[in-house]
Amino acid sequence: MTSSRNPRWALLATAAVSATLAVQGLGCASATYPSPPPPPGSAVMQWSVAETTDPGACQAHGATTFHVTLYDGVGAFAGEWVQDCSAFATTVEGLDPDDYTGHAELNDSAGNAKTTSVSIRQFTVVGNLTTTVTIDFPEDSFY
Repeated sequence: MTSSRNPRWALLATAAVSATLAVQGLGCASATYPSPPPPPGSAVMQWSVAETTDPGACQAHGATTFHVTLYDGVGAFAGEWVQDCSAFATTVEGLDPDDYTGHAELNDSAGNAKTTSVSIRQFTVVGNLTTTVTIDFPEDSFY
């Protein structure tokens, strides 16, 4: 009796080969998943009034708040932030890694600009890192 003529053996052999091919096929198949977005970074905005960080300089010019507006690398609005003028620094958190530009003003207590708008040169935010941006409001920027 030869096993190649046994229909039961042929059926078992076919099932075994099919199962092996199916398992191998599963091993070769791979799903693609999108990469997670890069983590956000932050920027510390440090400003001065006529190159000084003396709180009296804010008071002397009637400036109570620092107001900054940022735009991302394609020019889309990224946000606005406000801080007390005499703090002379504020941290902007949660920025997507990108290049940014913007402008800043010093305002009075009613929200009226006390300075011309000072341009912020392009800076780059990298995920999980903090970038420092310095801004000076010269004497001739005040109204």
